[in-house]
Amino acid sequence: GAGIVGLSLAIALNAFDKDKKMVIDLYEAAPELSEVGAGINVWPRTWEMMKSIGLEEALVPLFDHYPDLEPRVVFEIRKADQKDGYKVVDVMKEGGVLRIHRADLQRTLLNNLPLPDPSRTTNSQCALHLSHRVLDYTTSDSGEIILKFADRPSTTCDILVGADGIKSTIRQLFLSRLPNPEEYKKYLHPLWSGTVVYRGLVAKGELAKVFPGHRALDHPGIMYVGKLKHAVVYPIADKLINVVVAVHDKTKDGTMWEGPWNSEVTQRDFYDQFGGWEEEFQALIQCIKRPTKWALQNIKNLDIYGKGRVLIMGDAAHAMVPHQGAGAGIGIEDAYILAAMLTHSSTTRDSLSSGHADKIMKIYNDIRVPRGISMSRASARQGYLYALATPGLKEYKEGDDVPMDKLLEVFREADENWSWTTSDPDDDLRKAVAALVQ
Repeated sequence: GAGIVGLSLAIALNAFDKDKKMVIDLYEAAPELSEVGAGINVWPRTWEMMKSIGLEEALVPLFDHYPDLEPRVVFEIRKADQKDGYKVVDVMKEGGVLRIHRADLQRTLLNNLPLPDPSRTTNSQCALHLSHRVLDYTTSDSGEIILKFADRPSTTCDILVGADGIKSTIRQLFLSRLPNPEEYKKYLHPLWSGTVVYRGLVAKGELAKVFPGHRALDHPGIMYVGKLKHAVVYPIADKLINVVVAVHDKTKDGTMWEGPWNSEVTQRDFYDQFGGWEEEFQALIQCIKRPTKWALQNIKNLDIYGKGRVLIMGDAAHAMVPHQGAGAGIGIEDAYILAAMLTHSSTTRDSLSSGHADKIMKIYNDIRVPRGISMSRASARQGYLYALATPGLKEYKEGDDVPMDKLLEVFREADENWSWTTSDPDDDLRKAVAALVQ
């Protein structure tokens, strides 16, 4: 898969592989690369990894401020499901959060992919293969993985990494080959989280005409919250505002969604759900002329990501709801840790055949599985906090006044759930490498 996580893995492998002993083949089912979606959050923890794999120079010009650890406002939280909305609290974090358009990030990753280039002196051994849809894989007597494609010749690899997204073919094949495949049937396919989101981009110029002086025109981030609904609003690029509006139904979590995951809806169908909300929020969503509706999917928390010479990462391993802005970053962490182990001097084709592959998989599982599970649970919990759906707020309906002390308690927990954003990703890297050489 050549999404953000797959591209990051290729770049990390090349960055860590000082002797250029790796041959990296990146297979993508699509005939061309395109990204759906708008904003990506880059927290300080993720930024440290991006710097380590050589992306600093390319990415810094795309951010709205230079990455540092100065305390910054991430979101202004507003109680907005009533005519007279009001501010609850500012969420401040060291370094704040860097926000980038998803297409800009993918373009940057593609431009930094270590593909052969006659104008460069680097000894690249990376290839990108488009229109390669994996159908199956088998293991040869020598331990190599044989990949079978639709309408393409088969090929082999020493390690197969599935970074092929929430609908991952590799996850389905991998789980079906485990010793107890019946136990993993419930993990094969995504399930609806009970939340739908409406997405759209708002031109700052249009919003300024509709609502002069609107706070979203010059604010780094706003979260409008109400009973079982919330909206995340922040600028991307110079002239656009990203708007994501979530509607929650906890009773539907873990059910199957009927129909397409995303679709266009009318502006009226979207707008009418927020008739009682504060004026500035209504003005904002009025500027979204062609909103898209997305059913947020996730997968149940897996207890294994790798075995033998096959592993999964990113959304293929731990697709989660986006309420911590962490999905892409956690996938990049997967790539970062794996790249460090695969490029270590102890990892050779000979050692892979004599038990080293099993060691890599055990370490990857020991470090990444708990991380994936904890982040998935925290992201789901964060969504319920934003939606004022905690037991302590059960008695309050949409539009009700909620005591400030109860709101502050909710968002104090939400703030604590972001404590990981400034932690050091190299702690896990060092742990992985230390275990590898034991």
